[in-house]
Amino acid sequence: MKKKPFVNKKWIVILVIIALLVTFDLLDDQKSISTRAIVLAMSLDKGQNERYDLGIQLLKTDKNNNQEYLTFYQEGDSVSDILETMNYNVGATVSLAHTMVIVVSQDILLEDKDEALRYLLENQVVTYNTMLVTSGDKPEELLSAKLSNGIGSGYYLGQVLRTVAADFGVVPVSIKDYFMLRYRIGGCIYMPYVTLEKQGENSYLGLTKMYATNGQKGLILDEDATKGLSLVATSLSNGSLTYRYADITGEADIVQSFSNISVKNDNAKITVNVSLRDTSNVPDSIDETKCLEDIDATLTGYINKCYEDCKAQNLDIFYLGQYCYAFKNPLANEAEYLDKLTVDIVIDGNLK
Repeated sequence: MKKKPFVNKKWIVILVIIALLVTFDLLDDQKSISTRAIVLAMSLDKGQNERYDLGIQLLKTDKNNNQEYLTFYQEGDSVSDILETMNYNVGATVSLAHTMVIVVSQDILLEDKDEALRYLLENQVVTYNTMLVTSGDKPEELLSAKLSNGIGSGYYLGQVLRTVAADFGVVPVSIKDYFMLRYRIGGCIYMPYVTLEKQGENSYLGLTKMYATNGQKGLILDEDATKGLSLVATSLSNGSLTYRYADITGEADIVQSFSNISVKNDNAKITVNVSLRDTSNVPDSIDETKCLEDIDATLTGYINKCYEDCKAQNLDIFYLGQYCYAFKNPLANEAEYLDKLTVDIVIDGNLK
């Protein structure tokens, strides 16, 4: 009696075909990856004759896992033209999907009317969470800076910005945040302001200030005004501040902080709720109420400095015009609404 085969030949052929297709697909994927240049950071500046200067930073890894950060620069009439040219110059398809940060010049922010940034966002050239920063230095200089830790400056910035989102100070801003803020009444936007300090062959980046602009005027916020902005613009869960009581200096950590803004008639009220944990070795008999009074005065000073510095440049940094509109206040329809509003700052704090 003839035995039936354990496996039908037809299924063997099908399995072989599937195996070949999977193998070819994996090889094709590998080839695709090897022909792409993964961009970690970008720089964007105005060139001559209304052209753009665009830079990219890549991470190159050889077969021995040795890493090298490479930067390429190109000038062109448009961002799309530059990227096409870069594909040829780099020798691979430039992929911006992993771009962590874009260093944008102040000339772009004040003169470009958001054309280049809008192209990057609307055509999904970069992702929504790509961070934006600006600087007083040329973007290409910042992008190509050699840091003492050996890390690419753009990659380093991207890593830092993702760790300070809830810190007392600099407020990270993505390209999506940028356009959400831009379309509010007043059109004011802000982003971290990076400083570059060179010492010999090494460079050091500073990230303690913010930059605000409405597309016509721009202002660098100092460290105190930057802290004031962070208290109002975002919720905080990290950071520390000092306070004084009699001849004692104490220190407290921010456990949680959030703000609320309301507008009634010609008055805007900014309320900041902040919970603090005392981390200093102060006597148990210290008057907590007096300590909080000093903390309240410090935080109020930060917020007021941010508001007044920006108001002097007609920058609505806290979007009071938008709040007027939300509360159906007729001041939202007036061009000089900032001059007609009084602002009260209230700190609702507790110290444990």
